[in-house]
Amino acid sequence: NDEIEDKLKVKVKHPGFSVPEHYFDQLTERIQTKVSMEKLKDLSAGEGFAVPASYFEQLEARIKEKTTTVKSKKEAGIFRLWRSDIVKYASAACFVLVSAFGLYMNNHRSIPAAKSTDIATEQNLFDIDEQMIIDHIQANKNVKTTTNASEKELEDYILNNYSQTDIASNL
Repeated sequence: NDEIEDKLKVKVKHPGFSVPEHYFDQLTERIQTKVSMEKLKDLSAGEGFAVPASYFEQLEARIKEKTTTVKSKKEAGIFRLWRSDIVKYASAACFVLVSAFGLYMNNHRSIPAAKSTDIATEQNLFDIDEQMIIDHIQANKNVKTTTNASEKELEDYILNNYSQTDIASNL
């Protein structure tokens, strides 16, 4: 068997049959298409769609008839917007109400609420005992200050450069 096979291989120069690329990828689709085409040929001519007699001869005339005839359009009616005086007065009242509400909201300025930290600082100042303030002032009187500034200048300086919290913490 091997000898016969070798002899045949020598006689045949090419490896055998060749098929185009992707031949087997579309094979089932081609077979199904051929089968369905043969089934269509076998169908009788009477099973298809039927068209009434002289349908295509009258088609053009029917299309022209439907497209060229102009239908009379009804004229648009004119509707008065203000049919009665009640509508006029009601719309004027609504306009006045909306305008008044807008002006009220625009001019109404709410008073900003005091911050809780400011309230706490003021409360701390009120809680300081008067005797403590007097003792602090008397203790600082012994310190000799040599300034040429007037009391008004000192007061302005303290008010401009120190906050209430600084003053309260130094007392």
